[in-house]
Amino acid sequence: MHVAEKGEGPLILFLHGFPELWYSWRHQILHAAASGYRAVAPDLRGYGDTAGSPVGDVAKFTTLHMVGDLIALLDAVAGKEEKVFVVGHDWGAYMAWHLCLYRPDRVKAVVNLSVPFLPRNPGKKTVEGIRAAYGDDHYICRFQLMLKMIHKSRKLSHMEGHFDRNSLSKSISSLCKPRVEAGLEPGDIEAVFAQTDAKTVLRKFLTFRDPSPFYFPKGKACGDLFDAPIIMPSWLSEEDLDYYAGKFEHTGNWELNAPWTGAQVKVPAKFVVGDLDLVYHMPGTKEYIHNGRFQREVPLLEEVVVLEARLPNQIKETIFTSIYKITEMEGIEHKMVSVNGIDMHIAEKGQGPLVLFIHGFPESWYSWRHQIVYMAAHGYRAVAPDMRGYGDTTGAPIGDITNFTTLHLVGDVVALIGAIAPDEDKVFVVGHDWGAHIAWHLCLFRPDRVKALVNLSVAYMPRDPTSSPAQTFRALYGDDHYVSRFQEPGEIEAELAPLGTERVVKKFLTFRTPGPLYFPKGKGFGDSPDTPIVLPSWLSQQDVDYFTSKFEKTGFTGGVNYYRALDLSWELTAAWTGAQVRVPTKFIVGDLDLTYHIPGAKEYIHNGGFQKDVPLLEEVVVMEGVAHFINQEKPDEINEHIYDFIKKF
Repeated sequence: MHVAEKGEGPLILFLHGFPELWYSWRHQILHAAASGYRAVAPDLRGYGDTAGSPVGDVAKFTTLHMVGDLIALLDAVAGKEEKVFVVGHDWGAYMAWHLCLYRPDRVKAVVNLSVPFLPRNPGKKTVEGIRAAYGDDHYICRFQLMLKMIHKSRKLSHMEGHFDRNSLSKSISSLCKPRVEAGLEPGDIEAVFAQTDAKTVLRKFLTFRDPSPFYFPKGKACGDLFDAPIIMPSWLSEEDLDYYAGKFEHTGNWELNAPWTGAQVKVPAKFVVGDLDLVYHMPGTKEYIHNGRFQREVPLLEEVVVLEARLPNQIKETIFTSIYKITEMEGIEHKMVSVNGIDMHIAEKGQGPLVLFIHGFPESWYSWRHQIVYMAAHGYRAVAPDMRGYGDTTGAPIGDITNFTTLHLVGDVVALIGAIAPDEDKVFVVGHDWGAHIAWHLCLFRPDRVKALVNLSVAYMPRDPTSSPAQTFRALYGDDHYVSRFQEPGEIEAELAPLGTERVVKKFLTFRTPGPLYFPKGKGFGDSPDTPIVLPSWLSQQDVDYFTSKFEKTGFTGGVNYYRALDLSWELTAAWTGAQVRVPTKFIVGDLDLTYHIPGAKEYIHNGGFQKDVPLLEEVVVMEGVAHFINQEKPDEINEHIYDFIKKF
């Protein structure tokens, strides 16, 4: 197998399609190498400079053979890397999907272009399905009859070394297995390609932009397919065209893939397709991709990108977004720190001044994944703990709500700062939701430990000496409001348990109603548990799986205990009635955030009350069209807001 490679770092394997070879990835190879990766692109079996595959034996061109080649290649070139990144296009995407299906233990993440995963149909062979959809003139049906043409064509000799007869034969060999299965004879399409040369054929294939099906009508020489003048696009030069040396791989794999009927591809995946791609316009394809079936077959599918009027395998940034994310996440270190009588799990990355990120409900350190990576890349040490009662932090007595007061939570944070930043008198703090509540009180109790504060979603709420928080929420919203429903130990946990942890996580994280959140008794979230939940683009199934795995281990009681201790915290913080938060502060909230729509909240934030209680408040940002989980929904904007503010100090 011939491979082209460049760069050092984590390996990215690029798999080409038809009629292509490694050269199709020339742009991505350079980009990946310049970005700290080792890019490897082979000529697949039957293509280019890869040699040794038997030309006359179509049984040697199955998906199992192709994936076997890739596993052997990884064993040979990947060294100690157990898993690698894979990027595929066209037939390369097909091979990549099956590599993930057969051997998910070898793939870290996959980015596939043009061709989505197509689950095996146990009731109909592939070619039969295509013939039923498009008829006998469709290119795949006509390709079943091509082998004899390859040997008879006398107009390919000028392409020797690139598109010689042997390489064409190898590439087309796999097309004959379906032909033999169907009892067909070769020769039907010989005359079509015999009318022209290989370079013209390639030129037509590589510049094809019609989103409708590709036909070779019998007896019509493909209409004007090879006679009409072809204008070369800016991205394809004559030199590029001269280099290509491969032909189509269409294999008879239906019987051999029977053991994988109904199997899912369980590898983190991103899929990219052009809106003019003929594959995207196959009957039922758009519905399959966008209406949930694709996600069901590839449960770790994180993103589907449809690019307008562009060819998908010419895109660099789109391909590498997911790869960068996973690589950067791998650089996050995880530690346990003993603080305030508990063992606190922290995630951290980077060197420099410490930025402490405090999460809310129902979340964990993982909610700050985007901010950790960004701040580490900008010269800071980003640290995000699992707070008391959450994730991998242990030692808090879940059954005793008196151990979940604001004083306990702030005490945990003060002890953590002392343990991990003994030489820093003050640190930067960023909080969201309950994390913002804790951060406000950290600044209230210990302003000497905080250099500057960025809080999200929850504004500072000064203590009302006349009414406890639970009383206030009940007076505003009634007994079905979530804060009221959370007060009775064990009650809400029992009510949510039948829904399943994953559904509960999804319902909370996708909540976008700017009004109050209610849990009517016996009705859960108020909808049918069978109602599908569509994940927004910023929240992948992989993200949900992480949160779910942690809450399945801990349950929700630890987080709910924060609400149950509200009134006790109110009693214990009486000494700070009327006190101000005197730390430089920036506050950010989404205009769809339910907290922004609490009666009186907007007036308090914008009409001077907030500024009076937080006199060093420098800026308030209201983001349009953004809901509660703002740091996950708009990570790029939040990253910039945080960095722009704290860099001043």
